[in-house]
Amino acid sequence: MAKTLMNRAYHHGDLKLSLLSAARRILDHDGVDAVTVRAVAREADVAHSAPANHFKNRAALLTELAVGIFTELGDEIEKALAASGHMLEEQLRAFGEATYDYAMRHQNRYRLLWRRDSLHGDDQRLEESGRAIYERLRNVLEDRSPSPRASNDSAIIAAWSLVHGYVCLRLDTVLIAGKDETTGEARHDAVLNVLISGLL
Repeated sequence: MAKTLMNRAYHHGDLKLSLLSAARRILDHDGVDAVTVRAVAREADVAHSAPANHFKNRAALLTELAVGIFTELGDEIEKALAASGHMLEEQLRAFGEATYDYAMRHQNRYRLLWRRDSLHGDDQRLEESGRAIYERLRNVLEDRSPSPRASNDSAIIAAWSLVHGYVCLRLDTVLIAGKDETTGEARHDAVLNVLISGLL
């Protein structure tokens, strides 16, 4: 029955979507290294040669997967920004919390985005989807008061580096969930407060 449904999907042009869905399931469950063309074909219940119709190699498959994940992350950030207040502090917190929450919920998806050894780094869609997140942060900071200490571009890089760095330290279990010793806040909230105070 599964093969019949898959063959029907193939004839309707949905094989690519089916392969990407299978790749995402493997990624979520077993991590980046488990996502191979052969494993995805097996998960999608198609012949091992079938993915070649859409992805010439593993890097092409993972790159397409990463484009979708960047877009998904960007959409969550956009929703968080839209739901927050318009003050710079509120917008920065929304950006940081949305990124942190997504990474904690989808750890292997977030890891894939930075595995440039496994992706086609020169892929234009990959570059654009990642850049879109940077531009969202630029939009948040564009009304920031000029500072003699650094340009807005440096502020953007600093903000992204701090959020991303903390997330990666958590994902790699270098740091664990905790509370700030002074305020009693959750550690990630306290980290965001440090970021915000440094940018205002």
